[in-house]
Amino acid sequence: MSEDPEIALVPRPSQHPDIVPYTSMQVFCDSRMTRVGRDMAYKFVGPVDPKKFLDDFLPCETRRTKLFTAQVQQQLLEVGYGKGIRSEKDMYEPLMMVLANFCPNLQLVDTSNDADDTNWAHQPGLIKPDISVYTKTSGINHNDISRTELWTEVKWYDGADGFSDEPLEKLTTQARDTRAQLSTYAGAQLVSQFRTHAFSVQLTRGYARLIRWDREGAIVTKKFCYYNEPHLIDFLWRYDHATSEARGHDPSVIEVTDPVRAQEVRDTLGMDTTDKVWEFIVIDEQGEEHRFVGGKLEFRGVASPAGRSTRGFLVLDGQGKRRYLKDTWRILSDAIQKEGEVYDLLKQHDVSHVPDVVASGDAVGPWQATMTNKYRSWTAHDAQLQLRSHQHYFIVFAQVGRTIRDFKDSLELVQATLHAVQAHQEAYEKARILHRDISIGNILITEEGEGLLIDWEFSKPLDSTKPRVLERTGTWQFMSARLLANKPGEVDHTLADDLESFYHVLCWVILMHGEHGLTDDEVKNQIARVYDSWHGVGSTAATGGEAKKVNLTEGWMADKAKLAEGPLKDLIAKLEDALHARYVRTRLVNREMLDALLKDLESHASFMDIFSEVLQQKDQLKSQTRNDRRNIKLFVLDLESTDIATDRKRKKTDSELEAEEQEEMAKDGGRPPQRLRIESES
Repeated sequence: MSEDPEIALVPRPSQHPDIVPYTSMQVFCDSRMTRVGRDMAYKFVGPVDPKKFLDDFLPCETRRTKLFTAQVQQQLLEVGYGKGIRSEKDMYEPLMMVLANFCPNLQLVDTSNDADDTNWAHQPGLIKPDISVYTKTSGINHNDISRTELWTEVKWYDGADGFSDEPLEKLTTQARDTRAQLSTYAGAQLVSQFRTHAFSVQLTRGYARLIRWDREGAIVTKKFCYYNEPHLIDFLWRYDHATSEARGHDPSVIEVTDPVRAQEVRDTLGMDTTDKVWEFIVIDEQGEEHRFVGGKLEFRGVASPAGRSTRGFLVLDGQGKRRYLKDTWRILSDAIQKEGEVYDLLKQHDVSHVPDVVASGDAVGPWQATMTNKYRSWTAHDAQLQLRSHQHYFIVFAQVGRTIRDFKDSLELVQATLHAVQAHQEAYEKARILHRDISIGNILITEEGEGLLIDWEFSKPLDSTKPRVLERTGTWQFMSARLLANKPGEVDHTLADDLESFYHVLCWVILMHGEHGLTDDEVKNQIARVYDSWHGVGSTAATGGEAKKVNLTEGWMADKAKLAEGPLKDLIAKLEDALHARYVRTRLVNREMLDALLKDLESHASFMDIFSEVLQQKDQLKSQTRNDRRNIKLFVLDLESTDIATDRKRKKTDSELEAEEQEEMAKDGGRPPQRLRIESES
């Protein structure tokens, strides 16, 4: 892996504030497609020569007879310009009839009006590629993105092409919408399957492009006239003859097809009878192979194709013991240690309240590292690209736990949080490690009620001399107001920032599931205002945190959130008293008192004393049970832990771009873009 001193690590509001983990419905005013499209901005490379694309990704040494005959060319021309072709939908059937001849092992299905909602329940009708391709043996004749091999999106006008040769990411509204649609379909395919990469085709009346997607971005070919050039036919033929790995299927995850064994696993893990059972092959750092079976999904993947795409599964080891398997794509950088290595260091220093690692290691195979960045030189102005190389990685834990959101009562909530603070303290003092990503997803509760602090991937060795520039680490909603108020690299991430994050986690969980007098709308407004808000102009990095600062200085949570009287409210009030010193205006307070409060935040002691004091009232805490506010819907979208710029300024106004778009669409005029050329296939 290469040195990457400018890596920045924060699940930020991506290029837009509405793609953030644990965000409220208030912010989700745009469609999910639009948000995914924004998250994929500057992650497309190309345009790559179609022949190189095919030779690099679908090599085939088998000698084949001529495929691209004059008859085939004429049939392809008539797909967009034949008699009776008056709309995009008219193109599907003739296109499938021609292509089916070159992929006899695949089944092409019109899925343009057959939405697959399985993974996108909050926005039905979203996933419906025009043409979906399945293995013929699957027998599928409807839209099932979890079984799709590849897919084609058809557009009536060439002006609806999502790309141009320069710049590749065309700036018209229609092009942005097309890229968002393509990205959403690719993300749905990758998140619902076990894949290293996936392929798709974008096709208009006259032209086509081939696209390869992975967890870094997408590689796009130059557009080619598919009735004059053989690349589309060659692509289908090569894909039909390609190995499973070349097609993008992950060889480290294999479906358990023995029905008896599969049902035994389902029964043990409490899976549905229709759930597939998988065998995961994990090769540890010593090269030893470990196998786990299961696949009960505990943490869902992401909407965007690019990023770590962390998924969590309940599995069984070889002795039938329940384990938790984390399937992720780690960022390849010398500045980031493998998560398994961090856990080894924590265990060497006897840090408590962290899970035990059963096995961890990189997935093995030719496509288990992303490839998009290797083709960035094909992109004009490639300095604008925002790419991070990733490596597929497994880590398996001995303990299985619930997220802190699923606490049973306030006693369990406070106890688990204290355990996480203790783990943080011991890691800081014994192992000299700062966690830097305290969030609701990173504190678990075991069945015994023990709190575990997990996800140490972005922790920082306190004594490290490695350069870490543009550094701002954490999950946006739970980062300190101080970190959010500053751009990456302007301030260091300190112990006090992590301690403040524990407070924000507690407040967020209490708002969502605690006892208080706020209405659901008031809760959504508070989450949107305090935890989701951000701002940024042009190419500047996002900043925020103003509402967090105000809440702490005014004691809003303790005084105005209508919390039930008792020890939990006392805990919040005392934490606010401890933390408000970070933001109070110095001329308004006694300087010596302020310095003493700030000094307390340089260690864990006073913070833990507050928790320990509150835990003396166990009976009262236990009487406050969890409130499941089902009317407050939240999306959990895993984001690349990368702090990059917000949307860049466009050089042209919207009206200028729209005028160009209309002019481009009018160029078609119902005529083929090229005359039919009958040539011998090279």
